[in-house]
Amino acid sequence: MHKAKAMNKVLTPILAIAAVGGALFSVSLWNARAASEAAAMENSRRISALEKSLREALDAANAAKDDLSVQKLNAERLTKERDSALKNATVSSETKPAGEVAPAGDAKPQFDMRNMIGNLAKTMDDPEQRKAMKSMNERMVSGAYEKLFKQIGLNEDDTKLVSELIGERNFTAMDRGRKLLTGQTDEAAIAEVRKDIASTKTDYDTKLRAVLGDEKFRELNDYERTVADRRSIEAFVRDFERKGHPLDASQKEKLTAIVVEERLKISSTANQIPDLAGGPGMDVLLSETEAKAKREDDEALQKRIASRSTEAGLSPDQVVTLQAAQKRQQEMKVLQTVMTRAFLMPKADKP
Repeated sequence: MHKAKAMNKVLTPILAIAAVGGALFSVSLWNARAASEAAAMENSRRISALEKSLREALDAANAAKDDLSVQKLNAERLTKERDSALKNATVSSETKPAGEVAPAGDAKPQFDMRNMIGNLAKTMDDPEQRKAMKSMNERMVSGAYEKLFKQIGLNEDDTKLVSELIGERNFTAMDRGRKLLTGQTDEAAIAEVRKDIASTKTDYDTKLRAVLGDEKFRELNDYERTVADRRSIEAFVRDFERKGHPLDASQKEKLTAIVVEERLKISSTANQIPDLAGGPGMDVLLSETEAKAKREDDEALQKRIASRSTEAGLSPDQVVTLQAAQKRQQEMKVLQTVMTRAFLMPKADKP
C-alpha cells in the first residue's frame, strides 16, 4: 500500500513533465534514479551496521558460553573431588584406633585439611577417576584454545592432535604436583616438583613445535603466556558495564592488544603452564622472594597498562574504572595464592 502511494507520487510529476518535453523528462528520470541509488546505499549501510552489531553480539555470546562451559566443568570436578574427599575422611573417622574419644555432644568433627586433600590426591590413582579427569581436561583445552586454533589456521586433524598434546601435558604436570599433596612440602621438595614440571613443559614444547612449526608454536606460546590476562579483560568489561562506562568493541580490542604487548615484555612468564581453571597455578610453588618479585612485576605491568589505556580510546572515567578493577584483581590473586599454599603446603614458606 505504501509502496503504491510512493510510486504514484513519483509517476505523477514524471508524466506531467513528459508532456512539456523530452529533455525535462530525461532530467527528472536521472534525478529519480539518483535518489533511488542513494536510498539503496543508505539501506546497504544500515544493513552492514546491523550485521556488524549481530557479529559482535554473537562473538560476545560465544565467549560467555565458553567461559560458562569451563566454569561448569570446573564446578563438576570440584564437586566430585569434594564428595570423594569427604567420603575418605568419613571412613578414616570410623576406623579410629581403640581408645580414641569421639567428639562429645553437638561438637562437630574436626577434619585435617591436608589429610583430606591428600586422600583426594590418592583417588587420582583410580583408573576410572583418571579417565574422567583426562576427558574433562581435554574439553577445557578445546574450549580455551578454540579461537586461537582458528586464528592460526589449524585443520581438523592438527587441532585434535594439538589439543591432545596440551591436555596430556597439563595432566602430566598435575601428576607431578601431586607429590606435594601426599609427601614432603619443604623447599627441597618444592624445587624438585618445579624441576619436574619445567621438564614436562620442555618435552611437550618439542612435540608441539614439531606439529605446528616455529611460527605457529610462537603464537601458541604467546597465547598461553597471556591467557590469564585475556580472561581478566572479560572480567574488566563487566566492571565497566556496572560502573556505567561500558567499553565498545574497538576499545576492548585495543585494550587487549596493549595488555598482551605489555605482558610479553615480562620474561618470568615465558616457561609456565597456564592454569585454565583460573587458579594461581605455578605461583604456589614460588619462594617468598620470587613471589614478591612477581607481585612487583604485576603491579608495574598494571601501571603501564593504565598509562597506555588512553591509546585504546578510554575516557578519564573509564581509566579510573580500569585502575580500580586492576587493584581488586591483584589483591584477589595474592589472597588466592596465600590461601592455596596454606591449605596445600602448610609447612612451606608463605609468599
